[in-house]
Amino acid sequence: MPLDLALRLIDEAADLESFSSIGFTGGEPTFYRDDFYAMTGRAARNAMPYTVATAAHWGGDEDGGAAMADHMVATGLRRMNISCDPSHAAYVSSAAVVSAATLCARRGIPVYIVGTFERIGESLRDFVPELVDVPNVSLIDKVVAKTGRATKWAIDYSANGTNKVSTCYRRVHHDIVVFWDGKTYPCCSTFNRATPGLVVGNAHHESLAAIRARVEASLLFRVIKREGFPAFFDIVERLDPELHAAMPKFDDYPGACSTCNAIFRKADIAARVERVFDTYRTIEMMKTMDRVQAILGDRKAASFFQDMMVECS
Repeated sequence: MPLDLALRLIDEAADLESFSSIGFTGGEPTFYRDDFYAMTGRAARNAMPYTVATAAHWGGDEDGGAAMADHMVATGLRRMNISCDPSHAAYVSSAAVVSAATLCARRGIPVYIVGTFERIGESLRDFVPELVDVPNVSLIDKVVAKTGRATKWAIDYSANGTNKVSTCYRRVHHDIVVFWDGKTYPCCSTFNRATPGLVVGNAHHESLAAIRARVEASLLFRVIKREGFPAFFDIVERLDPELHAAMPKFDDYPGACSTCNAIFRKADIAARVERVFDTYRTIEMMKTMDRVQAILGDRKAASFFQDMMVECS
């Protein structure tokens, strides 16, 4: 990402006063260290805490690793996420991961070691046993998602049980993610770049405030996040049975993120879903207006709606 865009986004996020933190991810966000220091320094200037997702190659440099950890602590690091598994181990040694995790944990920073494995049952406890029971370090095991190179992998999700979560992982708020090309998504799903129907704007051409307002105003996202895919499919079936019959179904996928990708990666289905929720929004607005009219009466309701229109215009 161009540094000027990154710095502008940090400033805009701080000005909006609605973001709890900034997240740096990649790729490897610490690889261009000067840019990383400039961004984290700007976050500190704005009093914005931040998180980092890294493969922790910098832990292999004893002096440089300590300097990196000191800088991040001083500029507002609130959590360190380290990716560590067979895929990452081809490029970064477990010794570097252990060193980076220890450097941060000793400085009081919560460290999440995240391992994404091809087979259910594989565990970080076996992969990096040196980090088991280390204070401030949590080991989190995941199963690889079928996207990118893993699309063709034979992954058996059934062994993970049937207790799937039917809602978006972020039930109320959003993880708004901007990529290097400016494309912006309402979540940090592994499937984002394979799901063009989820793009909510481009930060090269729009302000973060405009994009955030679009995400917050989406009734579609609100249903998926707060009510879940069962409610989503009920609405689609009620308003467009033909679309419902043609859509991927929740039961055919291991979770909400993969279901979302299956639906919104297809431009024609994504467009039809948007039209369904435009109709649904109109129906819900009319219901609300009817309820207000029943409570206030015709004259007061008319005055109320007129005042609302003036305020919104």
